[in-house]
Amino acid sequence: MSTLTKILVVLLVVFCIAFTMSSISFVAQTNEWKALAEAYQQEAHAADTAVRNVLASSAAQMAMDRDAINAHIQRIQRLEGQLLDAQQEVADQKAGLAQARAQVAGLEGTVRTLAGELKVGQAGWAQQRQQRGQLEQRNIELEKRNLDLNERVNEQTAQLMVFNQQQRQLEQQIHMLRSQRQAGAPAGTLTPPGVAGADAVTAVSPVAVSPIRGRITDVSGSLATISVGAADGVVEEMVFVIYRGLDYIGDLKINVVEPNQSAGRLTRSAGAPRVGDEVADEARFGMAE
Repeated sequence: MSTLTKILVVLLVVFCIAFTMSSISFVAQTNEWKALAEAYQQEAHAADTAVRNVLASSAAQMAMDRDAINAHIQRIQRLEGQLLDAQQEVADQKAGLAQARAQVAGLEGTVRTLAGELKVGQAGWAQQRQQRGQLEQRNIELEKRNLDLNERVNEQTAQLMVFNQQQRQLEQQIHMLRSQRQAGAPAGTLTPPGVAGADAVTAVSPVAVSPIRGRITDVSGSLATISVGAADGVVEEMVFVIYRGLDYIGDLKINVVEPNQSAGRLTRSAGAPRVGDEVADEARFGMAE
């Protein structure tokens, strides 16, 4: 056998051994790959199941998240509306605050003006109060003088009434004397009533047991003259009841007393007294004569 043949045989044997080994390796690898593929398929199925579960869970979570997001969006919208309302209210409050500040500023100006006017008014009021005090003092003095003058006027009026009554009595006496002289009566044979002669004696006023009665002879306002006097027992401060028939007219307090007449002022009045009304002293009014 030649060397070339030996080489070819050796190469052929080597090739066969390599081919056999390759075949055996290929077959072995093919069996492992199938088992591996089945394992991979099972793992893929498990992974797919897991993925599906994860996707389902994710879908549910996404739905929950979506609902939560929608709820948050709605809440955000409500909060935005409330925020807009609050902003509008804040704007209104700011406008009201600005208006209130303007009003406060105006009121402060008014208060300052009124304070100034009050000071002026207080000064004027103090001056008026001082003037009022002076006027009141002057008025009091004038009232005192007026009361004094009224008292004097009343006294003078009462005296005037008494003088007028005396004048009328004297005129009557003069008329009676003239009538007597014309009739031829001797002078001095008659003494006029109410006129005392040279040797006449003043009689002591009798103590009246029965009421002193008389009539009103003259009326001037609240003053009146009656027809009884000291000779009848009338004294000052005596009170006479004035009546007209059965009607009560008033009370008369005597402050001027003459022998045959008296004058006083009405202290109580139920009507206007007239000349001719009857009077009786209050202390013994209603007693039998």
